[in-house]
Amino acid sequence: MCTKRDRMLLLLTAVLLVSGASAAKILGVVMTDSYSHQVVYKPLWRELSLRGHQVTTITTHPLKDPKLVNLTEIDLSGILTPAEQDQMMRNHVGIAQKNVVSELRNLFSIMSNGIDRMLDYGPIKKLINDKEVKFDLVVVEYLWPAPLAFAHRFNCPYIGMLLYPDNILPFGDKLSLWQRVASFVFEYGIVAYLGDLVQNDQKIVAKHFGDDYPPLGEIANNISMLFVNADPIFHHNRPLVPTVVQIGSGSHRSTPRPLPKKLQSTLDHASDGFIYFSLGSNMKSEFLPANTMEVLLSVFAELPYTVLWKFGEEIANKSDNVIVAKWLPQEDVLRHPNCKLFITQCGLQSMDEAIYSHVPMVGMPVFGDQFFNAKKIVNKGLGLELDYQRLEREHFKKTVLEVITNPRYRSTVKQLAELAQDQPMTGTEKAVWWTEYVIRHKGARHLRSPLLDIPWYQYLLLDVIGVLLFGVSVTLYSMVVFVRWLIRLIRRRFYAISVKKKSS
Repeated sequence: MCTKRDRMLLLLTAVLLVSGASAAKILGVVMTDSYSHQVVYKPLWRELSLRGHQVTTITTHPLKDPKLVNLTEIDLSGILTPAEQDQMMRNHVGIAQKNVVSELRNLFSIMSNGIDRMLDYGPIKKLINDKEVKFDLVVVEYLWPAPLAFAHRFNCPYIGMLLYPDNILPFGDKLSLWQRVASFVFEYGIVAYLGDLVQNDQKIVAKHFGDDYPPLGEIANNISMLFVNADPIFHHNRPLVPTVVQIGSGSHRSTPRPLPKKLQSTLDHASDGFIYFSLGSNMKSEFLPANTMEVLLSVFAELPYTVLWKFGEEIANKSDNVIVAKWLPQEDVLRHPNCKLFITQCGLQSMDEAIYSHVPMVGMPVFGDQFFNAKKIVNKGLGLELDYQRLEREHFKKTVLEVITNPRYRSTVKQLAELAQDQPMTGTEKAVWWTEYVIRHKGARHLRSPLLDIPWYQYLLLDVIGVLLFGVSVTLYSMVVFVRWLIRLIRRRFYAISVKKKSS
C-alpha cells in the first residue's frame, strides 16, 4: 500500500524528472568591464539558474553566490587593471561634449584590445577548444562584434542583449531640422565606421576561434531574439518586431535591505533631509575638475541638507554636513524617506532606481548615453540638467533648490514610476520567459523579420523608387513626344490651310 510519504517521494521525483528534462545549458557572455553593464544581466543569470538551467557566464563582475549551484562563472575581473580602467575613464571625461565620434573610436579601440586579451584567458581558451562542451543557447551582449563568435562555436541559437536602447546624441524628444540631419549623418556614419570595427574583430575571431569562421555580419544576422534594456514609458516609442523584447522596468532592482546601522542613524537624523550625490560605478568623483569641486563644496556648505557623497577618497576641506563614502548601497539610500534629491551622472540604472524610489534628479552627464538621458530627465519633468565642466556657483545652488522645493518634480517622478510599474510582467520575467521560448523551439526563425533577409537597396525601397522614377520619366517623355508631334501636326494643318487660301 502506498503511504503518504511514498506519494510525496513519487511527486518529488516526478517534479525533478520534469525539471531535468526541461533544463538547458546556457552560456552568457558579457565582456564589458563595467558594473553598470553587468548589473542589468545579473538577475537573468540568477533566475535561469534557480529554474534548473545549467548557466555558465563569462563576466567581469561575477555574482559569487554559493547558493546558485547551477551557475558557473568565468571571472574576467582582473584582465583590465584598475589603472587601465581609470585611464579609460579619464579619456572619456568631457570628450562626448566635444566630439562624439572621437569618443566612440576611442571606446571601440579600447574594448577591442580588451576583448582580445580576455579571449586569451586560460579558462576561456579551454572553453573554446574543448570539443566536448555543448550549449543549447548563447546569450551575448549585443554591443561588440567578436563575442558573437561563441554562437557559431557552439552551433546553437543565440539571444542578443542591448544595454543602450537609444541614440547617444544629446538631443531631446522633439528634434529640429538640423538635429534630424545630424542624427541621420551620425547613424549612417556609425554604420560605416562599424565596418572597420567588424573587420578588426574578424581578425580577433580568426586568432582565437579559427580562420574558418563565417563573417561576423552573417553571425549577427542569425540572431534569434534581442533583449533591449528599455521601457516605452521612459524611452522613445517605436514599432518593434516580435523578436525585440523590451526588458526595462527596473529589471536589475533588488529587494529592499536594511542600511548599515551608522548610515541609517545618520539619514534618520537628517532633519531637513539629505542629498545623495553619485557619478556612478565608472566615473569617479575625484576625476572632476578643480573648479567644479570648489563650486560643489562651497554650495553644499550653504545648504541646510545633509549631503551623502559617493567619493573615492576623503575630502580635506568639506563642510560638516557633507558625508563621504567610497561605496554606498544606492538603491536602499534612495529608498530612504528623507532623500530629497539625487545628483546623478544619468546612467540608465541609476535613473531607474531614482524613479522607482520617487526621488527627483539633477543630471550631470559625463559621457556616452548620459547626455541623451539627461535631456530625458528635463523633457519629462523629472529634474534639471547641469554641465559639470561649466558649473557656476549661483546657478548650481538655484538648480538644486528648485528641484528640492518645487513639488512638481517629485510628483512627476512618482507618476512615471506608477506607469512603469503597471505592467503584467517585470523585465526579468519577460527575459526569462522568452529565453525559455527560444530554448523550447530551438530558435525563433518563425518570428524573424523578413527585413533581415533582403538586400539593403530593397530595405531603403531604392528599387521601388527607381521603378517609379522610371515610370514617371517614361510618362513625361511620352507626353513631351506626343505634345511635340501634336504641335507639328497642327502646324502642318495650318500651313496647308494657309497655302490653300493663297492659291485660291
